[in-house]
Amino acid sequence: MIFSCYNENRIILLWRAPTYFPENMTAAYFFFDTYPGYFLQALPIALLAGGLWAFRLRKTALPLPERLRSVLFACYLTGLFCLTLFQPLIAELYRLLLGLPGAGLHWSVNFSFRLSLDFHRRFDSENLFNLLMFLPFGFLCPGKRTGSGWLWTAAAGLGLSCAIELLQPFFGRSFDCNDILLNALGALIGAALSGLLARRHAARTRSASL
Repeated sequence: MIFSCYNENRIILLWRAPTYFPENMTAAYFFFDTYPGYFLQALPIALLAGGLWAFRLRKTALPLPERLRSVLFACYLTGLFCLTLFQPLIAELYRLLLGLPGAGLHWSVNFSFRLSLDFHRRFDSENLFNLLMFLPFGFLCPGKRTGSGWLWTAAAGLGLSCAIELLQPFFGRSFDCNDILLNALGALIGAALSGLLARRHAARTRSASL
């Protein structure tokens, strides 16, 4: 592995590449330069982590629905870390495996901090991605099964997002407070939707039992 502080432009471009789909789009462009491609890169790793976690839980006394929720949460967290921290390195590993020209493992840092909240002025696909990325957290957060409310879930999402943003400069990405706010908002929306669905299901169960 080559450690360098002069290759941050290449890694940042992997994240700032256009996310539209041009008419002459190739499979390589789709896989390495679009958000769906990033998701496909992370998917095998997330599924592997979920399988390992399911194997670890196979002899626990947890009810099946809770085990399934725990496995899905393990898949989600693994995929989240792949997308937010390790995506440039994962992309380079795929390039090496596919034998693409110019492939190579690089490590870079990017200590730039964006502290102005301006996502409402330029709400683009990256902002939408940051919002949607934390929706599953609101549904799958383990604290929900202990009776914790949606505000606690949103606070946990906020804490996780802060931790990720503080680590990102060490992985070639910049710190952006807009990402933190959008991540927390996504977790809040996910928790609120989960609570509404749970109450509706409970109401239907009660009415069916009468």
